[in-house]
Order: sequence, then C-alpha cells, then structure tokens
Amino acid sequence: MRKSLTTLLSILIVTMAFTQNDNTQGSVVFEEVMKIDIQLDGMTPEMEAMIPKENKNSTILYFNENASRYENYESTGDAVIDEEMEGGSVTIMMSQPENIIYRDLGSNSSVEQTEFMTRVFLIESDNPEGEWKMTGNQKMILDFPCQEAVRKDGERETKVWFTPAIPVSTGPSQFFGLPGLILAMEENDGDRTIIASSVKLE
Repeated sequence: MRKSLTTLLSILIVTMAFTQNDNTQGSVVFEEVMKIDIQLDGMTPEMEAMIPKENKNSTILYFNENASRYENYESTGDAVIDEEMEGGSVTIMMSQPENIIYRDLGSNSSVEQTEFMTRVFLIESDNPEGEWKMTGNQKMILDFPCQEAVRKDGERETKVWFTPAIPVSTGPSQFFGLPGLILAMEENDGDRTIIASSVKLE
C-alpha cells in the first residue's frame, strides 16, 4: 500500500512539473518588413529616391493551446513624407491597416479582420493543412531551438523556422500547421520577413 502511494505521489509530482513548464501560453512580438517596389511613368530619380524601399511594422501574437490572435503591436499612425520639388511638391502617405487574425486551433478555422479602402471586413475560413517540407536545418532563435520548413505555392517560396519547445501549431500572419510555434518567416528571398524579437511565456 505504501509503495503504491509513493508511486502515485511520484507520478503526480512529475505531472505537475510538466504542467508548470508547459510552454503553451504566452505572446511573441515580431518585426515585420515588406519590400516596396513602386514604378511610375515619368518618375524622376529625385522622386524615386523619396519613395520608401520597405515598410516596417511591429506585431504581436497571443497564443495558448486552443487559439491565437495576431495583430499590430505598436501603431505609429500614418507616415507622411512631404518633399518640395521644382515645379511643385510631392506628398507620400503610408498607413498601417488594423488587421487582426484569430485562429481556432481546435476547429482549424480562422476569422480575419481586414481594412480595405477605409472599410472593415470580417473573413471566416477553414484553415487547410499547410504542406510543409522539413529541410533538416536547425538554429537558435531567442534561445529556442528551431527547425526549418519550406513550402512552395506557384512561384512563391516560403521558409519558416519553428520551435518544438513551444508545442503550439500556430504562427504570425497566415503561417501555421507545424509541430511548434513559428518564430521566423521569409518569402521569396526577403521580399517579406517576419522575425520574433521577444517571447514571453506565461
């Protein structure tokens, strides 16, 4: 009897230890960078030099074992560039839409709030399983061991780094479907990148 109680107590202690270090709830702050390539007819070298070559944005992913929510982290408002030029002036305005993606990991579905032409839309969809291919490459991101996976969709190639140390099958933006949280993403050799800058586990 005493041996059975000792064994049961040992199992409970081990179970509690794993539960306390479950790593299935927290938040990740990402830095998202998208390259911009704007070509206009009659654009002078001076105008071309004024146009930003990339758009940066801070985002945050809240997650637990059941769901995740991805949204803007720090909103800096509209970026306005005014330049005086010979014969007039040029104004360039760049705004960051308040897009939010909620993903239900249990039902494998998502709801996305997106802005378009000053209007807000809600888009519901079933998340198809991502067809990822493991490369075998490994590296550390913010002290988490990560593995690389790739996916091709036509001419677009996506590379991601995910960590099994956080066993939640989600990630930033539209990326998910791996046995661990995605901490970094790259599309088409850097046209768009999303990299975790901090991880907070609760």
